[in-house]
Order: sequence, then structure tokens, then C-alpha cells
Amino acid sequence: MMTPDNDKKQQDLQLAEKRLQAGFDAFNDGKLDKASEAFEDAEVRFRVAGDFKKAGDSRVMIAEISEQNGSPEQAIAGYQRAIRHFETAERLLQVAATKLSLGHVQRQLAQLDKAQDAYQEAEQIYRKEQNSRGVGNVELALGHIELQRANIAYAAEHYEEAIRRFKEVGERTNEADASRSLADIHAMERKFGEAETAYKHALEIYRETRDNFGVVDAQVGLGRIYIEQEHLDEASAVLADATNLAQQIEYNLGQADANLGLAEIYLLQGQIDQALIGAQGSLQIYTDERSALGTARAGRILAEINLRRGQLGYANSIVERALRTYQAVAYRLGQAETTVIQGLIQSKRGFISRARQTLESGRQQAHTLGQVLTEQKALIGLGEVERQMGELGRAKGLYAEVDTLGEHLDERTAASNRTQAEIGLARLEILLGDMKEAERHLLRAEETVSKNSLAAQLTPFVTIMHGQLRLAEGDFNEAERLFTIAQEQAKTHQDPALKADLTLGLAQTALSQGNFDAALELYLDAGRQYQLNESTDGDGLAVLGNAQVNVAQERWEEAMDNCDAAMIRFKQADDQPSEADAQLIHGLINRAQDEQEVALSDFEQALKLYHQQRRPLGVADTRFARGSVFLLRGDYVRARDDQSKAIVQVERVMNSISKPERWGMFLRQYAQQYAETALADLQQQHYEEARALLQDFIRVAGSKEIIKQLRSYETDIPVSGDDLTPEELSRNRELVRHLTELRKGL
Repeated sequence: MMTPDNDKKQQDLQLAEKRLQAGFDAFNDGKLDKASEAFEDAEVRFRVAGDFKKAGDSRVMIAEISEQNGSPEQAIAGYQRAIRHFETAERLLQVAATKLSLGHVQRQLAQLDKAQDAYQEAEQIYRKEQNSRGVGNVELALGHIELQRANIAYAAEHYEEAIRRFKEVGERTNEADASRSLADIHAMERKFGEAETAYKHALEIYRETRDNFGVVDAQVGLGRIYIEQEHLDEASAVLADATNLAQQIEYNLGQADANLGLAEIYLLQGQIDQALIGAQGSLQIYTDERSALGTARAGRILAEINLRRGQLGYANSIVERALRTYQAVAYRLGQAETTVIQGLIQSKRGFISRARQTLESGRQQAHTLGQVLTEQKALIGLGEVERQMGELGRAKGLYAEVDTLGEHLDERTAASNRTQAEIGLARLEILLGDMKEAERHLLRAEETVSKNSLAAQLTPFVTIMHGQLRLAEGDFNEAERLFTIAQEQAKTHQDPALKADLTLGLAQTALSQGNFDAALELYLDAGRQYQLNESTDGDGLAVLGNAQVNVAQERWEEAMDNCDAAMIRFKQADDQPSEADAQLIHGLINRAQDEQEVALSDFEQALKLYHQQRRPLGVADTRFARGSVFLLRGDYVRARDDQSKAIVQVERVMNSISKPERWGMFLRQYAQQYAETALADLQQQHYEEARALLQDFIRVAGSKEIIKQLRSYETDIPVSGDDLTPEELSRNRELVRHLTELRKGL
């Protein structure tokens, strides 16, 4: 017989069931506010009626709605309340399942210790209840935590245990999830064969169980390992399939993942516009779906794309946001590569000291995580930073480490980073005056490029450095030919910085050939390009080039203005080698304007920098310039001392040129300086020393340039007029006579 109280309780339970069902109906229709209201009403009614199990079920649904609404703290509170209901109802398996859900939310909030506690509490219950499926779910979740912490080995152990548990109970879909997670670990460890096997195993299960969402995820994983191995055709095909399927089943995150993979392929292939479109589309989806890791990954790739496009300020803001996101969710694996990209952007923007710290941090993180390619990228960036700071020896060591790390990679994978390191080493050797070593590094770069179609994109950079080498060796026509070839090679490249460097190389060549109008136009063009790329250092090089043209045209005021402007830019960018060059040119301008003391001070500062940087040709140019000031002052001993030391440096560099037939072109660049040195000898009546010096020069470089210089002295030295005393005129006539004898005797 039903009592009134029992009758009311039954009515309350029936009404609670109706409200619960109404909640499910609204939830399935996407009406989350209405669903939440129904579940809250159901929870209250079940709790009053004493059905704490159903009250817990209602509160779990409220927590899930909070998750979907982007309110994780409310979700946590909801799951904790549900756990209390289930504990009151003594429903241990529901307690464990809810603790698992609680841990998932805490993990997303980077509360990893709390999440681990929740998972382990759930695991204790599952083990006590001998529930292998539950234990497998916990092991999978614990694996995700260890992966987030970058504890790769521990993560793999958990995933392997999860696979074993799921196999025991025939949970095929869950087994596939764990297999895919283990494949991610193998890919990080560069065990691509094992990774591919695990992804394909997961893919097979997903297809058997008709889990299309899983199929998309497995295809994306396969695409990523193909990208890592630079098998881009295979990667493109599998990611295209994933994109199509994701669209069909309206799986937005899967579509974003696949499109981001395709964007990365476009970036590797140098198709920057396509990469930009794909990455921006993925970022929008991740943002709409509130996927923190997705937005961070898309942000990292977008930062790299905009770095290539020369949009450095925008790239920097994106990469900072991506890095903050990785740090917020405590995902260490993504932080290393993102930190390195941030350092590269800072370096390009001229923030060298900050870039050094950032790149060193990224390098250490990558080393700890075993991310070899990222560590190499950091070393290349650090090498460029140290070069700019004038630490050329340290830069060489960093580039050499790239090659050492590459020994653990196959030749194809190592090719791009190794080529960049060889180009960097060649540039350093040119500065250090070892042309044979520079040639060797460029030949190695060419050999490495041939082993990889992606590394072949670096061909224009190799050609440019060949042009810079020939320019330093004095073969200006060959340098011009190489820069022109590089222009053709770069036509398909969407790389504004590359094109600016090419324009600068052509401007330097035109200046060396004496084509001053063409050089000025090219330097101005290069400056505009560098400004668009936000390159303070590059703009400084272009402005300094303008100053050099002004010097050649004897437009001293403009030369000084441009030189001062360049110096400011080099100081901003902390570019020590270029600052040394600007200091030398500053001295040359002051010398021409008869500001000899100021010029000597400039030369002293330049010489100090060149010595610190161990740049023999910079030392030689500065000593020749300072020697000419002493020569004008009649201090022939000091002049000859500087000139002798300069000649030692010049001839040491000449002897480092790989082909002796190029020695003459190199030495002819110094015809005026050798002639001035002979003049210092004649002033001291060291006639045989002057003759021997010039005969040595002629044996290598021919007589044409030296004869021209000597004739110029014979013409320019005054032998008559009222401006000089009779004694001075007499000395000049004697000097001219010896110059004539010297010239005719050569």
C-alpha cells in the first residue's frame, strides 16, 4: 500500500526523470542554457528524493555544459559536486569516471599536479574494482600529463600500459587512441618507422569501427611524420584526405589540424602566400573552438611565415602570444621551437642582446627535449648573433656544432640546417680573411643542397655568398655575374630579405667597378627594401653604401651625413663588424676634409674593433689609411710601420685564395696603397726597398695599376709655385725624379 509520502516521492522522481530527459533533449539540440536549467532542476529533485546517483548524473551534465561554454572553473566545481553525490550513493565506478573528467579539465588549465591526483584516485578505484577499461583510460590520461611535462619515456610507458589494458577488454577504439598517442611519442623520438606503424594500426581500427573523427586524427598524425621526414608528396596526399573527411563530418578541429599541416608544407616549399592563408584559417577555427594548443601551434607557424614575409613586428606579436599560451597550459614540447623563432625575429629586428638570451634559452630547452632540428636552428641563429656582435670565433664554434648535431640525422633531414651553417661559416671566413676556407664551405653547401629538394631553396643564398667571396677577392665581373644568377634563382622565392640582400650585393659590385650612379641607385633601392622588412641593420648597410658612393664622388657633406646615419643604425642593431666599417669610412671622410686629428681618432677606434674581430683586411685598410695621414705629416717612419703591417695582412689573405690566378685581381685593389708605401720609402731614401716592393707587386698583379699610380704622383706633386719654399720645391723635384726612375725601372 502506497503512503502519501511514498506517492509524493514517486511523483517527484517521475518529474525529475522528465526534467532529466528534457535536459538531454535540449543538450542534443544544442540549447545549452535550457539544458543546464533542466539538469539543475533534475539534480535538486533527485537529491531531495534521495536518488544521489541520478543527482550526480545531472550535475555531471551541468559540468560538461560549463566546459563547452568555456567556463572550466565552473566545470571543476560541478564535477566535484557530482563526485560527492556518487560517493553518497556508493557508486564507485561513477566516482572514478567523474574524477577522470575532473582531471581532464584540470589538465587543460595546466593544473597538472591536481589532475594527476584526480587520475590516480580514479585509478585506485578502477584497480580495486578490477576494471581494465577504466585503468586503461587513466593510463592514457597520465600519459598525456607526462607528455605535457615533456617526460617522453614516462608518457610512452603509460601509453603502452593503456594499449595492453584496452586489448584485454577488446576496447578497439580506445586502443586506437592510445596507439596514436604512442605514435606521437615515436615521432618525437624520430623513430619514424615505429610511428608510422602505430598510426596505421590506429587508422585501421578507426576505419573498422567507423570512427571517422579518429580517422582524421590518425591521418593528421601520419601527415606530420611525413613532414618531419620531408616526404611532402605523401604528407600532402594524406592531409588532403583528412581535410576532405573532416569537412564531410563537420569536424572543425580536425579540419584545422589538417589545414595547418598543409600550411607547414607550403612554408617548407617556399609558397608563403598559400601557407599564410592556410595557417590563418586554422587559427580562426582554433580560436572559435577555444583550442589553446591549436592556437599556439598556428601562432608559431604564422610567426615563421611573417618572419619570411619581412613583417617582423607582426611576427613578434604573434609568437609572443603563442609562447604565452604554451606556458599557460604548461606544454613544454611546443615552447622550445616557439622560443627559437622568437629569438630569430628579435635578431632580425636588431634586438641582438635580447635575441642572444632568447635563442640560448630555446637551445637549452630543445637540447633537454632532444629536439635536434630545433637545437640546430637555435645554433644557426646564435651564430648570426655572435657574428653581428663581432664574436667571430664564437660564431664559428656555434656553426660547427650544427654539423656535429647533424651526425645523428640522415643526410636528407640534416641538409637544410647544414647548408645554412656552411653559408654562415663561409661568411665568417671571408671576414676572417681565409678565402680558401670560405670556398671550401661553399662547396660543401652546394654538395649538401643537392641532397634535398627543400634545401635546394637555399641555392640563391649560396650563390650570393659566392658573389661576396669574389667581391672580396677583387673579381668584380664574376661577382656581378653571380649576383645576377642569384636574382634568377630567387625569382620564385617569396622572400623580401633575400631580394634586399641581392640588391645590396649588386650595389657593392657597381661601386667596386666605379659605376657610381648605378651603385647609388641600387643602394637606395636596397635601403627601401630593408625598411619594408623592418631591418635596421640592412638599412644601415644601404646607407653606408650611399656614404661610400659619396666619398668616391667627393661629396663630403653628404658622405658624412650618411655615414653618421649608418653608424646610428649599427649601434641600434649592435652590429660590431659594420660599425667598424663605418668608423673607417668616417675617418676617410675626415681625412679628406683635412681633419687629421679627428681622422686619426676614427682610425684608432676602427683598428681596435677590427683587431677584436680578427679581420685582417679591415686592419689592413685602416693601417693604410692611418699611414697616409702620417705620410702627409712627414712622419715617414710611422707611416712605413703602418704600411708594412698592412701589407703583411693583405698578402696573408692573398695567399689564402684557392687559385693563384686570382691573386692578381685581389692585389690590384691595393695598387694605390702599395704605391704610397713605395713613396714613403723614397722619402726616406730607401730606393731599393721601394723598387723591391713594387717588383713583388708587379710579379703578381702586373704593372698597369702601379704605373698609373706613380704617374699620378709625378703629376700631382708640386715642383713650382709660390706656395712652397725653395727647399720644399727642391725636395719635391728630387722626389719626382726618383719616382720617374722607379717607374721606368719596373
